[in-house]
Amino acid sequence: MEEQAVGTLTYSDLKADIYSTSLPGEFKVIYRDSTGSMLAEESLSGVSTYRQREPEILDRLQQLSEQGKLAPTSELADSGEY
Repeated sequence: MEEQAVGTLTYSDLKADIYSTSLPGEFKVIYRDSTGSMLAEESLSGVSTYRQREPEILDRLQQLSEQGKLAPTSELADSGEY
């Protein structure tokens, strides 16, 4: 599956790299610490742009920053209601 970087969000010293996948409406989010080490990888689906779920990605970054370790996975793959 070919992926293309489409954006990066940051919170404190953490960042979330967002990649579009070859499937329409599906993205991959990789959360990294200040050294570039991967903290978590999650799917984001059911949206036309990752910006629709940007608040949830930022909440996840905040959660990872506050806990300083891998937190329970949020349900970003859930398309939610429109």
